[in-house]
Amino acid sequence: MKNSKPIAAILFSTLLFSCGDNVEEQEITETPVEVQQETDGTQVDQKEIKGTPKPKKDEHVQLSETEDKLIDKVWALPEVQALSDKINRESKGKRHLVGRISSEPSDDQEYYGISVSEDNGEALATYFEFRIYPDNSIYYYDVVEDEELTLKEWRAQKK
Repeated sequence: MKNSKPIAAILFSTLLFSCGDNVEEQEITETPVEVQQETDGTQVDQKEIKGTPKPKKDEHVQLSETEDKLIDKVWALPEVQALSDKINRESKGKRHLVGRISSEPSDDQEYYGISVSEDNGEALATYFEFRIYPDNSIYYYDVVEDEELTLKEWRAQKK
């Protein structure tokens, strides 16, 4: 008990002096944003912190004409179309496949990487990885075996 009074006095004085520091405080104000409705009818109440732009729901990365054409080439593959149709049918149109550029040519790679993934609402689940080289040849990339296969080899392997 004798030691508790000095400890309490030290804590109290520390608290008292720390409240008086001259640090400027910034108040973060929240501005309510219009309530949006999801496709299932539920309302989403979103807030925006002042000074931080709110991303738009339908805003996407701008692709170059070349990148658009490369994704279109992959999207035209019968395997991609069949999977897309299957996912749309089984999810009753709630889930979809998306094609995206996963890597670009650089000093150590000469191809574009194209991922075909399912947007399940929470994350992208990748089904296929393709590589397109400057001569427009398309290869399937097997991530498990870490090997590149021509489309002909890949199709033969699936049978």
